[in-house]
Amino acid sequence: MSQLTLASIPGFFDLADAALAAGQPLTDDTILKISHNAKFAAVRAEFFYMGFFASGNTVPTPVSPVDGYVYSRSECMFLGFLASSRQPGAGFTPGQAGFPALAPSDLGTGSLIAAPYALDINDATGVVTCQVYFSGNAAQNQGTVKVYCLAQRSSVNTSN
Repeated sequence: MSQLTLASIPGFFDLADAALAAGQPLTDDTILKISHNAKFAAVRAEFFYMGFFASGNTVPTPVSPVDGYVYSRSECMFLGFLASSRQPGAGFTPGQAGFPALAPSDLGTGSLIAAPYALDINDATGVVTCQVYFSGNAAQNQGTVKVYCLAQRSSVNTSN
């Protein structure tokens, strides 16, 4: 739970240099805009733990616990980390916070090749792709991924 709580979603106000120049009166309007800008700066970039996902799952966009702001996909950069080369087992819910129980066996045959795997979270859709490679056959869409999100308001992420 966030300790910072805002009653409304803050916005950014562009202030002219002349409004803050020495010798000029500081108006109520300018003080309010400075206050709004400070609130916006406090929440512009947020870091979220999204949970565990498997290949084919969709990572949702986060919602700020501070003021309820719903991020768009273009404001998000998802960071995925391979948690296991195995699929989650029975009872798995995509996005669950705790490490899931794992499936009792792999989809592939042969020896698991330790280092090579392909991991992607599509910026436009949020779909997770996790491919694990085995010596006996081609890559398998399996694996468990731990996902974080770096979100920045009023930002546009370049897609994959």
